[in-house]
Amino acid sequence: MNILSKQTNNSLFGVNTAVNNQKTNDNKTKTSIFYINDVHGQVPKMERLVSAGEHAKYLAKEKGQDFFKLCSGDTFIGSDDKRNNVAEKFLDIAGIDAETLGNHEFDITASICGNLLKNSKAQILGMNMNFPDNNSELSKKVMRSTVVEGSNGEKYGLIGIQPPDINTRVSTQKKLEGITIDDVEQTKTELAQEVNKLRNQGLNKIILLSHGGYALEKDIATSVDGIDVILGGHSHDLISGVEEGKNLLYSPSGEPVVITQAGRDGSHYGILNLEFDKDGKITYVQNNVMDTNIYSPNMIMSKVSDSILGESPVIGTLRYVDALPKNCITEENPWADFVADAIKEKLGADIVLINSANFRGSVDKGVISERDISSIFPFNNKLSKVKLNEKDLVAALKMCAKSVSADNHKPGIIQVSGLTYSIDTLGNIKELYYIDSNNEKHIIDINNPNPNKIYTAIYDEFMLGGGDGLDMLKRPESDIIQNYDFDKDKVTIDYIKSLNQPFEVKKDNRIKIVNP
Repeated sequence: MNILSKQTNNSLFGVNTAVNNQKTNDNKTKTSIFYINDVHGQVPKMERLVSAGEHAKYLAKEKGQDFFKLCSGDTFIGSDDKRNNVAEKFLDIAGIDAETLGNHEFDITASICGNLLKNSKAQILGMNMNFPDNNSELSKKVMRSTVVEGSNGEKYGLIGIQPPDINTRVSTQKKLEGITIDDVEQTKTELAQEVNKLRNQGLNKIILLSHGGYALEKDIATSVDGIDVILGGHSHDLISGVEEGKNLLYSPSGEPVVITQAGRDGSHYGILNLEFDKDGKITYVQNNVMDTNIYSPNMIMSKVSDSILGESPVIGTLRYVDALPKNCITEENPWADFVADAIKEKLGADIVLINSANFRGSVDKGVISERDISSIFPFNNKLSKVKLNEKDLVAALKMCAKSVSADNHKPGIIQVSGLTYSIDTLGNIKELYYIDSNNEKHIIDINNPNPNKIYTAIYDEFMLGGGDGLDMLKRPESDIIQNYDFDKDKVTIDYIKSLNQPFEVKKDNRIKIVNP
């Protein structure tokens, strides 16, 4: 029997709420959780998230709720030591009580990750992580689960899991340094055991911090007993409100399980308000997903950022920017258009290719700094200019176009300059054109591409190395025209400085998704 009613609109924040039909008794426990996931080293967003978290804490205190700040992984990203140092400081300044590790925490290798986190106040959780060296800094820091106590004396069990597909989500296995993650079935088996361990300690309110992705999180909710809340990550879903069958599911014993995710890149955060009965069963839930930009940057976090990264010069004023698409890796991205065009103009090439997943976030209109632009590109993948034949170009575009219909939408379509193309909803390229320097369109035969037709192309070292399975973009040394010692952000910053101000960022439908 469903104990939770349909959604209503009586939330403090004006968003959908699921409310108990019956009055709760005097033994109810009121809890509020501030949650984030997949912040991806977005420094400007971190500065605002600190402010958001402090406001959430104030509201919880006013209402007498137990309150926690929890993170579901991928706070770090890329190999920039300074950026990741800021991210580690963020965890403490924001007062994150506990977090699980995502795949991007290993962009800097397990050893460096351990060294960064060893003095963190946040409890680091990783139940399905196996260490070859139990004396490493990371192994000493990571716990399978922990118990936290609210201000009202109630205790909660917290468990964390990492992505079972981590081997396909790190740039090289060497960065894991022998660490392995249990597969899905083993993860669920051990998770059930860990839940039972906590329940045997008298805990009846259990929260899972997951960087496993929405599909796995739904599977866990309906197959593992004893979990009340799953704070998710990894798949970048933006799950607002509460909807039965979507993020309100039921465990094998019939108890409600709530799943949340706050998207990606720190653009949103969540506040999950709950009430539990005396047996630890959820009787009320309210899930508010909020826009991070409604808050101003926290001054302390901003000063820490500046002390580590240096002050960031203002480079221009953005008058207008198109909103990011619903799915940034399977649709045309306005910032990708802008950046690809900037690279094409500044460095000179026939075409520019950028993998969609290389973009992390956006920049809002107003005065912008160098750091705002650099935050979009956390990976620091240096650019190269190469000779690329038409056959390999088409093969790369076709392979990535399949992301449109793939269940996980990976690896994402290729964003372009100097080209325009359409993809049907089944993931097939329908038309492809090259746009020459006179802005004239030339059709490319996608069924019989010319292996002798050569384009001057610019893309980054990740793609040049065959990342995301793009082996056809690897080039012999003889085809490399020039290697640059910078990523896309430097070119984009120089380009913005050269523009008449203020400027705009708009997409132009160079990539279309059409019906079959």
